[in-house]
Amino acid sequence: MKKLFTVCALAGAMSLNANAQNWGGLLKSLTGGDKTETTTETTTTENAASAATDLLGGLLGTLANTGTSANDDGTALTTDGVVSGLLGAVLNAFTTVNQQTLIGTWNFKGSAFVFESEKALANLGSSAIASQVEAKVDGYLAKLNIKEGACTITFNEDNTCIFVAGKRSLNGTYEFNAETKELKLSFGVLLSTTAYLVYDAGTINIVYQSDGLLRILKAIGSMNSNGTLALLNTLLDQYDGLRIGMAFTK
Repeated sequence: MKKLFTVCALAGAMSLNANAQNWGGLLKSLTGGDKTETTTETTTTENAASAATDLLGGLLGTLANTGTSANDDGTALTTDGVVSGLLGAVLNAFTTVNQQTLIGTWNFKGSAFVFESEKALANLGSSAIASQVEAKVDGYLAKLNIKEGACTITFNEDNTCIFVAGKRSLNGTYEFNAETKELKLSFGVLLSTTAYLVYDAGTINIVYQSDGLLRILKAIGSMNSNGTLALLNTLLDQYDGLRIGMAFTK
C-alpha cells in the first residue's frame, strides 16, 4: 500500500493556517489598534498560505522525482503505477486498458488506499494513523499470501480468469467495460463482485469495495485465515468509504 502524501500535505496546510491565526491574535494584544492588527494578520496569513502552498508543492515535487505524479489538486496520486487518492479523481486522472491488453498473467505489486469521498479521506487525516492502518492492512494481506511473488491474476481470451494466492487459487469469469472502467469478477454462483480497473505506467489497479475484497479473500483463504480476516474486517469497518486497490504488473 502506497503513501498518503495528499492527506499529510492537507493536514500540514491546515495546521499552518491555524498557527497564522493564533499569531495574528497575539500581535493584536501586543500592539493594539485595528489597522495594525489587520495589516499584521493579513500579512501573516498570506505568508502562512504561501508556506502551505510551498509545502504541498514541495511534497508533490518530491513525489514526481521518485516516480510519483499527481493531479494539480493533489487528490489522485500514482507511485510507480500504484494509484491512491479520491476515487472520482483516480478514475478521471488515469486511463485504463482494453480487454485485449488485459489478457495475460499479472503479478501482485502492491496495495493502495482509495477513498470514496473527502470525508472518508479525512478519517485518516493524521500521518500517524495513516501509517498505522497501512502497516496493519499490508500485514493482514501478506498473511493471506497477497504479496509480491505469491499472488497473481490471469485474464484469458474466453473471459475466464484465475486468481492465485500462495498455493490456493480461484477459477472464475470476468466482464470488463473499458468505458466505465468496471471489472466484474465471478467465482462460482455465490461469489461475484464489481471493482474499478485503472491503468498507469504498465500497472493495472483493481479497486474493490472492502466487502467485495473480503469475500474474495475468504474464498481463497483457509480455516486458519479466519482470525486474520476478522481483524481486517474490523479494521476496515472503522473507515467507511475506504476501498483497497490491488496493483498488478506483467
